[in-house]
Amino acid sequence: MNYSAIWSMGLLAGAFMMPAQATSELDNIINSKQQSQTQAQRTQNNITELDEKTNETVAEYRGLLRENAVLTAYTNQLEKQVTQQQKLLANLESNMASVRETRMELTPLMQQMVQVLTLFVEQDIPFLWQERQLRLAELNRLLDNPNITIADKYRRILEAYQIETEYGDTIETWQAQLPLSDADRTVQLIRVGRVALYYLTPDQHTAGYWDNSTRTWLTLPDTWLAKVKQAYAVADNKTVPTLLALPLLETTINTGVEAQQQEAL
Repeated sequence: MNYSAIWSMGLLAGAFMMPAQATSELDNIINSKQQSQTQAQRTQNNITELDEKTNETVAEYRGLLRENAVLTAYTNQLEKQVTQQQKLLANLESNMASVRETRMELTPLMQQMVQVLTLFVEQDIPFLWQERQLRLAELNRLLDNPNITIADKYRRILEAYQIETEYGDTIETWQAQLPLSDADRTVQLIRVGRVALYYLTPDQHTAGYWDNSTRTWLTLPDTWLAKVKQAYAVADNKTVPTLLALPLLETTINTGVEAQQQEAL
């Protein structure tokens, strides 16, 4: 039952029955009641709005707390990484200082290595002379080139040393012109390791050797011609490798050329 409606209708009915003064007081009461209801509704709306804002603020606050926790963990991780990078940077600076010191020490060392190798080639038996001289010239060019790293320079020098070392374990033959007698003659050169260097004329009637002590070519006695031919056949892959008995000749002041037989592989 709608008591408010009945009460309002009762008031209206009484108004027709009451004097004017009573009607005015009743209007005031009704207006006051309506104003109270309007104020109460406004207050309720404000409370609802404040409640919604409070919920939003709480939700935002909780979100900020979660974000703060994530940022704190991320910051701690970054601090650890920064500490590690600082250590790596310190090690890198130390290594760079060591590299600069090593570079300063390696430069004169490499120059000395090339000088020693150059002197060695000059005093060695003259095989593959042009090829070896070009290799030495290339090494000197590398040393003067600022665009090539120290590591590459050092590696190339070691490769040159390795090549020169391998010559001592091989036997080979090739054609060349030699200043024999009064004119240059094309002969077959036979290198046996670094031990000796022989030549054989195209008709295979004459053989000779390089005397490193006098830096000249000398003729071998005919008794050694067959041995030199055998060495040539092995070097030219015309026969299977075998143990070679070859002359190792030395020049002496008193007796001239003296043959001393040694075995060479």
